[in-house]
Amino acid sequence: MLKRNVIAICAALALSACASRLNTHPVAPSNLGAPIAEAAVIESISRPGVVSFEKIVAADWHFPNTTRPPGTSEWRIRELDAQIYFYPIRHPRFGLYFIDAGMPDDYAPYMGPIVRGVMHDDYGYQLRASTEQWVREHEAPRGVFVTHLHYDHVLGVAPLSHDIPIYIGPRDGSHENFFYTFIRQPTREALERRTVYEWQFAPPQQNELAIIDVFGDGSVYAIHAPGHTPGSIAYLVNSTDGPQLVTGDAVHSREAWTGELEEATGFEPDLPQIFASQSALRRLAARIPGLTAHPGHQSLAP
Repeated sequence: MLKRNVIAICAALALSACASRLNTHPVAPSNLGAPIAEAAVIESISRPGVVSFEKIVAADWHFPNTTRPPGTSEWRIRELDAQIYFYPIRHPRFGLYFIDAGMPDDYAPYMGPIVRGVMHDDYGYQLRASTEQWVREHEAPRGVFVTHLHYDHVLGVAPLSHDIPIYIGPRDGSHENFFYTFIRQPTREALERRTVYEWQFAPPQQNELAIIDVFGDGSVYAIHAPGHTPGSIAYLVNSTDGPQLVTGDAVHSREAWTGELEEATGFEPDLPQIFASQSALRRLAARIPGLTAHPGHQSLAP
């Protein structure tokens, strides 16, 4: 089935003869946050945390083994049992936000037939806890901090109120890729009629990461970790259970975080950059005692 889907994709690509952008939705400068130096983050994260942090497994899926398509950069991901997550975080003053958006009750209406087929036949997608269900049982977030604009990180917001804004990294979704012809639809459905804010990073110091103090009190940080997409963001939360680092797909799997595998997925426009971002995130984490990392599609504890 995977081979048939790949053949269908290649045929459609030949017909389209052009790459596509993932996002053409207008963005506004973020109404939250200010740049902060990495050294100040290290100092402030040692204080007791005030933000509650929850990790929700939205769905299980399985990435089949793949090979490098001719003429493309090398794919370095392998067969992988994976999950889709979202993270409700609650600030005592600013309220509830999500990091990433999980998945809706039913993904099919938001996707074209090719992606629906891949999700069902090749990835074996199984919903565990939809974002809609979580919101029905609790409350809606005041905003969603998205690690990047691929559908498995943003689609869960699509059926929610359009009053909920989304926060993204610089230029995320603006680069072109043939595959985006097929996966752009669910992203655009999620962003439709919604305010999208873009984090405003300052140039980082040499050998440091560009970081924003989201609420201005050292509780949540947005970290620019480009490579998987130009605007990929990791989020560092000083939670009541200790520091939590949500990497998004800047670090895809358990083995990529530990350094056992030099990993990329085939979407990356800049392979050296994703490896540099992975190394920088690991260096930052090593300076923070008690930190728990959360790769994009696996947990560190099996």
